[in-house]
Amino acid sequence: MRKIFSLILLSFLTGLLHAQVHWETMVKADHNWNYFIGDSEPSASWYTLAYNDATWQTSRGSFGFGDEDDTTELLITHSLYIRHTFSISDKSVIDSLLLEIDYDDAFVAYLNGAVVSRSFNVDTDFPSYDYSPSIDQEASMYTGGLPSRVSIPRNLLVDGENIIAIQGINVNVTSSDFSLAPFLQVRIDAPDITFEEVPDWFRNPDAPLESNLPIIVISTENGQNIPDEPKITAHMGIVNNESGLNQFPGTFNDYDGKIGIELRGASSQGYAKKGYGLETRLENGENNNVSLLGMPVENDWVLHGPYSDKSLIRNVLAYHFAAEMGQYAPRTRLCELLVNDTYEGVYVLTEKIKRDTFRLDIGKLNPDEITGRDVTGGYIFKIDKGEEWDEYGNPSNHWVSPYPAIDGNDIRILYHYPKPEDIATEQKTYIKNFVTDFEDALAGDQFYDPVLGYKPYIDVQSFIDFYLVNELGKNVDGFRISTFLHKDKDKLDHVSPIKAGPVWDFNFGFGNADYYDASLASGWQSEYMLPNDYWSNPFWWKRLKKDPEYFNQMVDSWKAYRTTILSDVRVEEVIDSLTTLLADAQQRNFEAFPVLDQYIWANNYVGGSYENEIAYLKNWIFDRMDWMDLYLATYKHPVSSPQTAGLDQMDVQIYPNPVEEQFSLYLNVNRASGLRIDILNILGQQTYQDNYDLYDGAQTLYFGAEVVNEAMKESGIYFINLSIDGKFVGSRKIVKQ
Repeated sequence: MRKIFSLILLSFLTGLLHAQVHWETMVKADHNWNYFIGDSEPSASWYTLAYNDATWQTSRGSFGFGDEDDTTELLITHSLYIRHTFSISDKSVIDSLLLEIDYDDAFVAYLNGAVVSRSFNVDTDFPSYDYSPSIDQEASMYTGGLPSRVSIPRNLLVDGENIIAIQGINVNVTSSDFSLAPFLQVRIDAPDITFEEVPDWFRNPDAPLESNLPIIVISTENGQNIPDEPKITAHMGIVNNESGLNQFPGTFNDYDGKIGIELRGASSQGYAKKGYGLETRLENGENNNVSLLGMPVENDWVLHGPYSDKSLIRNVLAYHFAAEMGQYAPRTRLCELLVNDTYEGVYVLTEKIKRDTFRLDIGKLNPDEITGRDVTGGYIFKIDKGEEWDEYGNPSNHWVSPYPAIDGNDIRILYHYPKPEDIATEQKTYIKNFVTDFEDALAGDQFYDPVLGYKPYIDVQSFIDFYLVNELGKNVDGFRISTFLHKDKDKLDHVSPIKAGPVWDFNFGFGNADYYDASLASGWQSEYMLPNDYWSNPFWWKRLKKDPEYFNQMVDSWKAYRTTILSDVRVEEVIDSLTTLLADAQQRNFEAFPVLDQYIWANNYVGGSYENEIAYLKNWIFDRMDWMDLYLATYKHPVSSPQTAGLDQMDVQIYPNPVEEQFSLYLNVNRASGLRIDILNILGQQTYQDNYDLYDGAQTLYFGAEVVNEAMKESGIYFINLSIDGKFVGSRKIVKQ
């Protein structure tokens, strides 16, 4: 009796299990597909059910060449067109439909004659056979990864015959590989298997995600692919509980609203894991300034998806070190991301670099501020990729430095704020001239002079900290690209200098690049010669270190940091705290993107496990700091300073100081001589010059209102340089009231 009851119970439970909503595969890549190799345009209706494809060839997918994983190998020059018909007896049991597709390099998919999806690098619903995608895309399944996933409308399905048609697109005729492997997954509300069981790699989008990290969920309208640009409207929700695990599905308790989102990055767009730029928006599309994950209120954000960086934390580390030095660096939060029901792995929510009270706190620069103190700031500019030219071949978003890089290449400096389309001509001229004046002074023979040299133009400590962080990471993308600088508005009593930073983009830092010697723990990356690269290192950093005062301040800073924020113990504690936080999430990340034993450009090291990747990162940083200790251990002797020789002996005095309308210069010389006086403003620009004959002994020179009004037209700090018989002997500061 007990045995009969058990069998009845088992049968009942099995029936309940089969009655549950479940996922099935309706169309597989290895089904039979009709295909046409697109070396010319197919018939206009090729993607519709009514089209007669009897002349097309038939074979099992997937299709492609070059990756040694395709069921049917085809050499595709431009496009491949594929069609598959399938039958549905009762579409009412289907309540969700997913297209999962592994592709290299692009695609457009049609269901029953309607466009349902296209890859991020295609900007039209009906591309030509020889269409060129904006960037290439690498397939992922042949390395153990998952196909791309997008929700598509189930209401396009019909009872009876249906057709899915796809145009796969190669990036160019010299491409070394091509892949096209589509799957249609359906959620079925039926007791039995209607189509086929899902593959082993399929991840149930209905399964809850639990994480100790915040969970960010993004859904685009109708499952639209996120393009390179412009931003499209989407919904973003963030689950971030103050205690315990975060779970999705769950309550969006940190943010629950509209965003605009686009892809970001250049070469990284070819990775399976994308980076995103987003802005939080109100329902009407206007900016929505909010705090995300406890960071200060703003509306512009970046979701960085570490892919080549298998530690997942290189950017977080670099920004942390810069902030600990007292410089502004983008704040970060580790999280896990889902986009259109697809798990995207571990991401870093990051502040976008922009002018703002809680980011780069510099003055707002309006288009009409083109004169006086108004035009002096604030500016954000950068050495980076992305330069553009107008129809006449003139730079439209940048200028070219008059000083070449250390290997002879041009240095292009881009306007970042105000944006190139917003910045006034006078503002372009001002910041270009200010930076060029800095370069002139730095390149000059008296570059170390506190008045005639570079020092009045820059915030020295910010340059030192920027240099130390980028050199600590031996950042191959630092100095020559991803180098931000900024300048605030001048104050009443002094010129606001250029500040270096914020630091940015360390994905290939800390030993993660296998080119330009960036993997070596020795050597200065800022001095690496790149004669064959379009982007090269400017002369600034090597030249600055030749000034003993600058170099010695850098040595002092490094030694102080090594006993505090950059001690071996502290660095290890920071890395350990981050990896402890990622203990569970990194496993999910590398299940979705199984790359730990794969070379991902431009890895110098492939560890095979997360633990090995972290051990490599630690050891590399310790080796790097040891090398920097060695080369920043001793001080440079100061330059002999003729500008101070003899001034005290001459007892030079200026009174009154500050000056209103007139002043007197008292000095005592031991012989008759010729005196030259130069008055310079804070930028080192000469505003007045005159010559005097001195007699032996004490004397006073008088400068009346006429001279003061000519030499000191505006309030502020000036310098009086004195030369005796053609030899520069010193300088005194004078303030105009």
